[in-house]
This record gives sequence, C-alpha cells and structure tokens, in this order.
Amino acid sequence: MLFKFEDFKAYLFRKTVKMFNLYQHMKSGDTKEQKEPETTGHDRFYQERSRSSYRKKKRGGACRRAQSAAEFNPESVAAANKRDAFRIRSVSTDKEESEEENSERTPLVAQKIDSLAKLLFNKSIMGSGSGKSSPSEPTASPRYSMISSLNPIGSRASKKWFAIHDNSIKADRLLILTPLSSKCPIEQNEHSRELIMELFRALHHPYIYPVLDLELCNGHALAVLPYNSRGSLKDLIYKSTWSDEYSRKYGSTGTGLPPTQVARFGRQILEGLLFLKEKGFPPFRHLHSGNVMVQNGVARLCGLENTLIAATPRPPARSAALERVETLSLGHVLFEMCAGADTDLTLLPDLANNYSQVVDIIEMLFGPHPPNLHELLLCELFRKIDLREMKGSCLPNFSQRLSRSCLSLLGEVARRQQTPPRRAPGSPGTPPTRRRYVQLDQDYTEEWQW
Repeated sequence: MLFKFEDFKAYLFRKTVKMFNLYQHMKSGDTKEQKEPETTGHDRFYQERSRSSYRKKKRGGACRRAQSAAEFNPESVAAANKRDAFRIRSVSTDKEESEEENSERTPLVAQKIDSLAKLLFNKSIMGSGSGKSSPSEPTASPRYSMISSLNPIGSRASKKWFAIHDNSIKADRLLILTPLSSKCPIEQNEHSRELIMELFRALHHPYIYPVLDLELCNGHALAVLPYNSRGSLKDLIYKSTWSDEYSRKYGSTGTGLPPTQVARFGRQILEGLLFLKEKGFPPFRHLHSGNVMVQNGVARLCGLENTLIAATPRPPARSAALERVETLSLGHVLFEMCAGADTDLTLLPDLANNYSQVVDIIEMLFGPHPPNLHELLLCELFRKIDLREMKGSCLPNFSQRLSRSCLSLLGEVARRQQTPPRRAPGSPGTPPTRRRYVQLDQDYTEEWQW
C-alpha cells in the first residue's frame, strides 16, 4: 500500500511540472504575438513612433475643496488681471503701439501712415458702431486695421496704396487714397455714400472688379478693393511683380500673350464694357491694361471709382471723343497684349503673322469709321469665345434695382464729362456748385437680371 502511494505521489509531481512548463510556453508565445511592429501599415515613408505603444494613466489627484477669496495668492490675482486686460484691449491700442515702434525705424513712412490713420479711424468707413450703450461695454473695434503702406504701384504720383485688414470677415484688402479735384460731382455726405454703395452693389459681374467700399472725406477718396496677389493685365504682359514701383516694373519691353488668350481677354473686357453701358454707367475713360485685373484667367475691369470722382484720364483717352473713347481704349489694350509695348501702329505688319485677326480689329478701331461695342461682338475673333463665367450655373438669379436718385447721380457724372465745369472770372479758386441728390418718394427703378 505504501508503494502505491509513493508511485501516485511521483506521478502527480511529474504531471504538475509538465503543465507548468506548457503554461510558460503559451505565455511566451502570446507575448510575441501581441508585440506591435515598429512600422505601420503599407506606408513606405518613415514615421517616427514613440517607444511605448501605450500611454501611462494619469494619477487622479485627491479631491480638494474650493478656496475662498481670502485664501487666493495676491500675486496670482494680479497676474490674472494683467492677462485679462491684455486680452480685451482694442485694435486701436495695438495699432498705436505698433506705430510707435515703426516711427523709430522709418519716420517718413510712419508719418504717412499716421496721417492716413487719422482719416480712417475718425470716419464712418472704419466701422458702423454707434458708441457705447453702457459704461461697462467695451468700445467697438474699427472695421479696418492698417497692415502696411505699399510702393507707388500706379502711374499717378498723387495716389497712395495701402494694405489693410477687414476685421469683419478676416480678409486682407487694398486701400487706394486719391485726392479729389474741384471737378468731383459728388458731395461728401452720408446720402451720397449710400447712393455710391447702392451702385457698386448693382455692378456685380464676372468681368467687373468689385469696389467693396468708398468714402469721400477731407478732400480724398478712400476706395477699398479686394487684395489680388496676381496683379493686373499689365503685370502679366511685362512679367512683373504687382507690388513693385511703377517706374521699375515696366521699364523693359514685355512679352506678347498667346492669340487665344488675347481673344479671350478681349471678349471679357468687351462684355464688361457692355454691362456698364446697359447699367447707365458713364463712358469708361480709364480703360488701360493697368486697370484690368486678372483672377483665375479672367479679365475684370477695375478703376470704376475714377469715373465717379472725375479723375483725369490718361492722355489717349483725355483727347478722344466720348462716343469713341471705349473702343479706342480697347484697341490700345489689344495692341499691348500682342506687342508687349505701348501702341505703335507702324508695328502692325510685324504682328500680322501671329495675330492676323487681332490686327484686323485694331485697324478698324483706329480707322475713320470704327465699330461700336455691339458691332465688335459680331467679329469672328470674339464670337467664338466660350464665356464660362456667364453661364447660369455660375451666377445667381436675382433682380437688382437702381433708385431714381442713383440714376440721377450717374446722369450728373456723365453730364460733367461732356461739359467741363466753368469758373467765374472773378474767383478762379472757387469750386463749381454741386447738384444735391434728393430722395424722391416715387421710385423709378431699373430692373435687370443675370
């Protein structure tokens, strides 16, 4: 009996050792299978991974009671108040500090920006806030904030260009500061500004560069336009950077554009001129390659505000008759797109090989009996152009109305173009009287639909 018990005890010991070894083998196999590889998926590029594949759990701190006001650290409270004051300070405070820093570096530029800032921040163009409703509410921040002044990118020495930021929609804009002359037919009041903005809201078109805001104050016109980093058609022709100085950008001869691009840009400019004519806009005497913006391969007319403020056009358009000024200006733009230089009709035979159809149109435009804008649409060069931007899927269907006061404003601007203002012989410095635009009860509107 004792022999059998010893044998049974030895048998159990051997069985236990065998099962223990099997368990250890299984645990080691599971560990190898669960170990993560150092590379992930099928990505061939190197990805830096952390050494451990798990995150250590954060130890939860013990529950603490809330502190009373007497237990707060005075230094921590003072630091928190300073951070809060820094966070809620207005944009004008930031701008004043930045102007002080810039004045130490460049005093001349800072003086120019400071004088413009006084015009901007003190007028209604900078915001629509009416002030504080209660002493506890902070002052409304201005709509526009200054970024920097730009180089003289245009041909007019009296114009100034600035890069600004629209705080309402968080976008950069271009501000153009133009001095007003005595020929300006628009009065500097709020009613005239409402009529101007009504007009620009109605001039939404794929081939018209929008004017987002316009303010007349202190003898200057402040126009806000979209910020276009591509520049104008003239920059495209001369392969120049739009933000460089005008005297440096166009010193050398440019490069002619491809014939298909010349035809497409010409048709788009033509459509923009026809749209302005249909809206009752005065003849556009400021058409040149510098006033044609290029966005995503689309030419858009720019500088409409120059017509409203009666800015002096360039010499070719200054001496041309009003009924021919738009077609002649279009001829100059077509020639510059082909030759990469200003108009010289003696070079037309050299351009006929590559731009035969364009040369024929240029000869008609500078001939004794030039075609009008509607007749140009029938030319083979412009007739076959596909205007993708004018299709119904790209434009909203809505009716825009112009009030009679707005149409009266356009009529006064057109009348001033035809008959220049006369000055009294006894007082040559007195500006001409300006017509007041009174809001009428009856509204004769012009209705149009895209």
